[in-house]
Amino acid sequence: MGLLDDTLDRIQPLSQEAMEEAGKRWHDLYLGMGNLGKMEDMVTRYIGVTGDAMPDVPKGCMVIACSDHGVYKEGVSAYPQETTVGMTKAYVIAKGASCNAMAYYAGMDMVVVDVGINHDMTGVPGLLDRKIAWGTKNIAEGPAMTREQAIRSIEIGIEIAEENVRKGYKIFSIGEMGISNTTSSACILGTFNHWNAIEVTGRGTNISDERLVHKVEVVQKAMDVNHPDPKDGLDVLAKVGGFEFGCLTGVILGAAANHAMTIIDGFNTTASAFIAKALAPQVTDYLMASHLSLEQAHKKSLAALGLSEYIDLDFRLGESIGAGIQKKMLDMAISVYRECVTKEEAGVEA
Repeated sequence: MGLLDDTLDRIQPLSQEAMEEAGKRWHDLYLGMGNLGKMEDMVTRYIGVTGDAMPDVPKGCMVIACSDHGVYKEGVSAYPQETTVGMTKAYVIAKGASCNAMAYYAGMDMVVVDVGINHDMTGVPGLLDRKIAWGTKNIAEGPAMTREQAIRSIEIGIEIAEENVRKGYKIFSIGEMGISNTTSSACILGTFNHWNAIEVTGRGTNISDERLVHKVEVVQKAMDVNHPDPKDGLDVLAKVGGFEFGCLTGVILGAAANHAMTIIDGFNTTASAFIAKALAPQVTDYLMASHLSLEQAHKKSLAALGLSEYIDLDFRLGESIGAGIQKKMLDMAISVYRECVTKEEAGVEA
């Protein structure tokens, strides 16, 4: 049995017993049941993931997966492909990108991994080198990668999750960097939800109207050329995905198998969540949404996962910035859950 199959076999249902204990505590706290609304729900969900009815504020790991896409040559992005290189170096050398700031704010450590950048990144300090290939193939012409490469990309993410769980991390936030990757995510989400290109294609990093029309055509062509099977998550990943999507799918699965939660970020990480769901339907219980992307199909994509956003700040970036904010919000909610007095402690009748 390979790592992927073993991981899928280890994903269990949430702890209903722990969640019931959490519900009783919320009821007993001297703040009024339901007065914290969604904050109560997010804590109870986290408790169900870990099985610990009185959790400490969790140690968090932000994983940023970086890769390039062959579909870039179709002219679907407003930015040059070299941007992937520049931003990746900014994460690990200057440490001054938005995700670095959010990780610092949220008290999270960062793992930045090269799974397929179209450039020699050997020796870049602080960058985890797990390059599968120098970018994917052009999905407008055929499959992005082989099925074996798809499995490898997922297993890289599982390995990252496993290693960091052993270090005590219980929350993972995920993000990505890869010029043209919203073209792939549109294909992934369109395939799983039976949406056409017009319904699922957005502006990415704010492309022009003219380029958007072209991008819609490319997305539809990629789906038509490859015919990805929505019942087979590996087929979808291999045909229209990217190495970073596979890696983040693996983080989601590896975290769930170890009773850890993953906070997804924007449109692209939502696409990874759909691949993970196709492989292990129960894995969505181990997910928490964060922000609402400006990509037009993001809200309905979250709804199709059974999730809803907590933050709506018109973000276009998918570098785990919304997930970083959400991690801090969860920390605050857990602190309230732990530290507020019960009615009995306050001398009030229940």
